Amino acid sequence: MEISEKKIMEYALSAVVAKNGRAIAQKNKLFNLKISPDKTLLWGECAGSGKIPYSCSVDFIDEYRPVFRCTCPSRQLPCKHIIGLLYAFEMKHSFQINEIPENIIAKREKLKKHREKKNAEDETIKESPENLKKTNVVTFIKKIETQLNGIEIAEKLLKNLVHSGLSSVDAQISQSLQTNVKELGNYYISGIQTAFNDLLIELAAVKNGEYTGVINQVNYISALLKKSAGYLNKRKEEPDSKPELDSAIEEQIGYVWKLAELMQYGLWEENAEIMQLSFNTYDNQARKEWVDEGIWINLKTGKIYKTHNYRPYRAIRHIKAENTTFGLLKLKEMFIYPGNLNPRIRWLPEALQEKRYDNSNMSKIIHFAATDYAETIKSVKNVIKNPLTDKHPVVLLALHKVYLNGENPVIEDKDGNKLTLKDKDGANFSSTNQLKNFLPANPADLALAVMINNDVGTGLLSAQALSLITQEKIIRLLF
Repeated sequence: MEISEKKIMEYALSAVVAKNGRAIAQKNKLFNLKISPDKTLLWGECAGSGKIPYSCSVDFIDEYRPVFRCTCPSRQLPCKHIIGLLYAFEMKHSFQINEIPENIIAKREKLKKHREKKNAEDETIKESPENLKKTNVVTFIKKIETQLNGIEIAEKLLKNLVHSGLSSVDAQISQSLQTNVKELGNYYISGIQTAFNDLLIELAAVKNGEYTGVINQVNYISALLKKSAGYLNKRKEEPDSKPELDSAIEEQIGYVWKLAELMQYGLWEENAEIMQLSFNTYDNQARKEWVDEGIWINLKTGKIYKTHNYRPYRAIRHIKAENTTFGLLKLKEMFIYPGNLNPRIRWLPEALQEKRYDNSNMSKIIHFAATDYAETIKSVKNVIKNPLTDKHPVVLLALHKVYLNGENPVIEDKDGNKLTLKDKDGANFSSTNQLKNFLPANPADLALAVMINNDVGTGLLSAQALSLITQEKIIRLLF
């Protein structure tokens, strides 16, 4: 059981919750403080706004997944009372040793049985993926039919918008569009609905008659609707066939993958080792949520992945923001979502072990860096020419030469192939300027993680530097 200032800050959903919890402990609002003989359970009472004090506890029977409980009405877990309890222990308040209450023992047993059942199911899937519970075909087809009806409505909506003229969209038409787009949420096509929300945002942002962003989004939606209709009709005809696993079409339509399904289709890896190359938080207005995005590299394969932590506006107080990670993560199980160049990954907290990295890990990363820019760019172009793929994939490049061409850094491989570095349009932070502070005189044995940018107007590719990898460390340029 680790309870330190750092660990408490990690548990707290926000700095405000941490501050309020600390204040509770400092003002001695907690009483009847107790700890179990094996030091796996802390519990006590806290004075609240009512006559009856709140009962709160922190259960560390599983050190990787502590269970927080409190009788207060807050929907935040851990709430400020629980954080106060942890601070009280960290501040060395007096805790009386006491036997674990019967109600906690019962809850532990229930949780244990649930996890044992889940682990047994996972092992069954690993050994015999075909044994995963089959989807009810009738229900499956009925859902697809509902989705296809939604796509038909979406196609009419897009067609009417284009035919009426993008420049004719005024406040009244925009309001009508918002109402129609909201209705798409009734058809299990939340991904398509998000794409339309993106279109509304692009329309609202038009200035001086510049419709490039709007046209790009219209083209994306058109391709998405066409692909989705064809894909779902095929799935309807062959309900027992596998979903498409080399693209993100299921998620783009609106499907939410279950980890057991990823395991069933072999989209997981045991004993993975990964390191974070970059971290950024951005506002996805179309989905009405904040996204914490991590860029990771697999130390065994060199594959580059992404992680996304979604924090919807309406639940922002209840979901903890993720922070950047500097250590090496050893994962008992890593789940890989369908995708192409940089698929999304996920793991469970109990499967995680973090340790310090060393120079050998840096050497591995640099070893995976591409030495032929022309070949790498060719591969990237083959992927991003698909209108539904990510237009800003991340690649790792070995450095041979680095120099400034005017304001922009330029990197060059051993064959003289060049790539200009500049920030992506609309970037909130200039990683390019950061790189200028670290331009090495001799870049041999260094690597650069970059995000590829495709300028639709000029057709030219550039790249935004994310991190510089040396033999000793990773220098974050975007954070």
